[in-house]
Amino acid sequence: MNAVYVRVSSEEQAKSGYSLGDQLQVCRTRLLSMRITDIKEYIDDGYSGEYLDRPALDELRNDLRAKLIQNICIYDPDRLSRNLTNQLLIADEIEKSGVALYFVTGDYDASPEGRLFFSIRGAISAFEKAKIRERTQRGRKAKANSGKIVHNARPYGYSFDKETSMYIINEDEAKVVRMIYDMCINQGMGARTITLELAHMGIQGRKDGKPLSINCVEQVLTRDMYYGQHYLFRQSVTKTGQNTREIKNVPREDWIPISVPPIVDYETYQQAQKQRQKNKRYAKRNTTHDYLLQGILYCSLCGRSMTAYGRPGARKKTDPKMYYYYSCITKESAIYMLDKPCQCSRIPATNFDESVWTIFVNSANGSDSLDRYIKKDAVKDYSDEIGKLSMLEAALFSKRTEITTWFREDLIDADTARKELQGINKELTSVTSALTALRHSQSKLTITDPTILPAEILAAKTFADKQNILRRSGIKVYAVRLEDSVEFEFNIR
Repeated sequence: MNAVYVRVSSEEQAKSGYSLGDQLQVCRTRLLSMRITDIKEYIDDGYSGEYLDRPALDELRNDLRAKLIQNICIYDPDRLSRNLTNQLLIADEIEKSGVALYFVTGDYDASPEGRLFFSIRGAISAFEKAKIRERTQRGRKAKANSGKIVHNARPYGYSFDKETSMYIINEDEAKVVRMIYDMCINQGMGARTITLELAHMGIQGRKDGKPLSINCVEQVLTRDMYYGQHYLFRQSVTKTGQNTREIKNVPREDWIPISVPPIVDYETYQQAQKQRQKNKRYAKRNTTHDYLLQGILYCSLCGRSMTAYGRPGARKKTDPKMYYYYSCITKESAIYMLDKPCQCSRIPATNFDESVWTIFVNSANGSDSLDRYIKKDAVKDYSDEIGKLSMLEAALFSKRTEITTWFREDLIDADTARKELQGINKELTSVTSALTALRHSQSKLTITDPTILPAEILAAKTFADKQNILRRSGIKVYAVRLEDSVEFEFNIR
């Protein structure tokens, strides 16, 4: 039996004269011209020549070991592999098996001179592959630095304009995006609940009329592009095999910021992030008892959150009685364990819940002041810093647009534009990150929700009503029990 091996990895290679049909035809013609018949075809369609794990090549090598093949014809050495080491490895296998190897573009010679020529061609092929990869990457980054989208990830809520390489708002989907934010912020829903609600409303996603997925809703609520700030090259992807890749996070200063049309404003986005954090803190999980301060209670000593749990107390003649406690999470979970054990003792939950709620009631009827329990040094106004950084951010965006315009009008060369844009983007990333942190801190400065009226506090009788008021109040409770007494204070969330 005789073999023809052909491979193509992409449509681009097919356009360059490496189509499977062309390879098969010329290889068969070469063997037939030598009166070699009984030909078996080994075809790898869509496989990179950089790696050896290819199904048809594996089959060919197995048949070589089984001594089933007398002659092999391949169009060119780079169809065998684009990696010089792999080329030499396979050629050596073929030579040791006693099989004749033919290339349409030139004969294979097992002499030292022939091996040298073969090696040189393989090295050139590997170099061309590396240059193509480098040019492609450089071109993609240059495109991103000019403010264009490099790859259409098809985010929900947007369409893609190929002429401008930019996302444009899909108004029908954008209405759903705004609805998702409204459900999160104003109704306190998480991604799973929102997904179910949208399905009940008959709202469909893009795939075959199916409802939106939880993952899609989660991305809508968390991706910064929805308030207009998008980043490219946040990760680097390196192929390690035909179907395997290694993904690494890129340092934030090397991200390339891109401005896209916003569907919601920044404040709305931040409110959604705040609500998502609340949802995580307030998740009831496996607790079977109602804990009034769950999600807003923290340890005064180490600053970690306190977890709630029940513990049975044995009795001689009756069933065990359950006792409920708050305890520093560093003492209950190995994940949060500190080098030295936190000294905060567990706090009886029922009595402490009553104590905190009594303060709210007394404040509502005027017999006590909530302010005296609030840590005053927590309040800081970041307005001036936000204002200065906002002006700097606007100036950087303007400068970036200016550089891009100069380049398009041929007023500056590509290298100068690239260097200027890299510097601007690096500074812009730093400024945007600082602004995000300051705005987040500024959003925490509201101590209480002005819609909470004293009458509402006094009228609250059920656990759900009381818990709702405490969570809306916007405070954290920091507590510590070192002996029998519990000391606590309120802080701004």
